[in-house]
Amino acid sequence: MITRSESNAVIAALFALAATPAAAALADDGPPEVPATRPELKAFLEASKRNAPRLPMPPLSEADREKMAGASWSSADWSVYNNGRMRKHYLPAELADVSVLRGDDPAMTLGNRFQTMLFWIVSRANNCTYCMGHQESKLAAAGMVDDEIAELDGDWSAFTPRDRAAFGLARKLTYEPHRMARADIDALRPHFNDAQILEVVNAVANFNSMNRWTGALRIPQEEHRVYLTPTAAKFRELVSRQAPLDREARRPGRACAKPAARPPLESRAEVEAALASCRDREPRLPLASEDAARAAMKDESPGPVPAWIRLLAAFPKAGPARVKVHRASETRGVLDPLLRAQIAWIAARNDRAWYALGHARARLLALGQDDDAIYRLDRADLDNIPARRRAVYSLARKLTVDPALVADADVEAVRAQFPDREVAEIVFQVTEAAYFDRLTEAAGLPLEP
Repeated sequence: MITRSESNAVIAALFALAATPAAAALADDGPPEVPATRPELKAFLEASKRNAPRLPMPPLSEADREKMAGASWSSADWSVYNNGRMRKHYLPAELADVSVLRGDDPAMTLGNRFQTMLFWIVSRANNCTYCMGHQESKLAAAGMVDDEIAELDGDWSAFTPRDRAAFGLARKLTYEPHRMARADIDALRPHFNDAQILEVVNAVANFNSMNRWTGALRIPQEEHRVYLTPTAAKFRELVSRQAPLDREARRPGRACAKPAARPPLESRAEVEAALASCRDREPRLPLASEDAARAAMKDESPGPVPAWIRLLAAFPKAGPARVKVHRASETRGVLDPLLRAQIAWIAARNDRAWYALGHARARLLALGQDDDAIYRLDRADLDNIPARRRAVYSLARKLTVDPALVADADVEAVRAQFPDREVAEIVFQVTEAAYFDRLTEAAGLPLEP
């Protein structure tokens, strides 16, 4: 139990921490830092209100200012929030709406509080302070006290085995998607039915997408949110088990983001073998029949219905909305179609998302690329590639593998070559690949002929 005087002392200390270089790292260039403990995280969230965004923030309209000042402002007004304003300003309308990423469907049964806990874990693993800050507010609004949020970060023992199973999948699918296996899905089966497992996978994939947008663009947190609250004594020094930090190298108050341990890219022959194996594998989650998927999606496109659409047909409302966004990501906007497909290939290669890789390859072939040109995208040496594309390829790989390590220079290198709206679409393409890679590989989808 914290007394009033202790609370005041803690709050004062947190305000002091918020002014330290460690907390201000989010507003400076260089290797990003990761808050290791609960008080440090609160200070970082407070400091993120002062983030300098990597694309100019669009001004608030007078109508939005009035809406923010009124009592009727709610989470449904997504375009008023800083994230929504950026998406609405820089992206085509078909790609801008954030509501599709939360999932709202009568077939989804796990509830908003549960999804928000998953979102918090995903955001902590990606060191995305904007999304973490939003989920902190939503968890508090759902009745979750600070100690329970602290337990999400450092100690899951108080949660049910059902919760812990989903939390573990969220952490692994976020940070180590290349290691996903059938056993990871099977571990959820004692606690969830197939539709609920898909709900978890779809939510985690969507949240990884959102983190890469708000984190890469370093969108500042809204000023009205409150983060500098007291932390119970037992959680003040507890080091996060979810954040991407090197526990061995941590110094008091400062810890740099730890690079993900992805293996070197496979040889061309190994990729061809993996794609061949992907065509023959059995999906880990059930797929609707083609007829049922067409009916659910109201899809009249010619040819067979792809496995990923048959998977999402389980959600009669959220499924069609998500399919619409993914298809629009390939065609809407001003970005070069070839560059979009190349980003999809780079992301899928680094995520070892074989189904997604097969789809990216088909797109590249349809755009006139041959296999030699496609496999050249795997080269680590980018010196012979024009600067315009080199900057994009570098950002795509880094944002795919290490979103917590993306720095000002990574985005500025792309801005030097492209107008800001195209920069936003480049970032969006990586975020959409993060979704598609995780959804399709976790589900173990078989690649179509």
